[in-house]
Amino acid sequence: MSESSLPRGRYVPLEWTLAAMPAMSVRHVGKCLVCSDHSVDTADPDEAQLWCLKHAGMTRHTGYELSAFQFFSAAITDPAVGGAARRRRAG
Repeated sequence: MSESSLPRGRYVPLEWTLAAMPAMSVRHVGKCLVCSDHSVDTADPDEAQLWCLKHAGMTRHTGYELSAFQFFSAAITDPAVGGAARRRRAG
């Protein structure tokens, strides 16, 4: 099949939004900048910091990073998509 006989498609950008997942709290991780070892992720930032202190005591490593992250879900918010879906159901 040649390129000219391929069906033509059209890219239509849609509007999306992100929303924090309510059941998922912010998570924290402590990471050693010397050896890249890291704590398990935890909801308690104090636990991640305590891991860094314990690691420093065992290894004498002095550089650390504390990261926080949150989980999000993406959803289409484009009004054209909702309207097309309503028309299909009504028809």
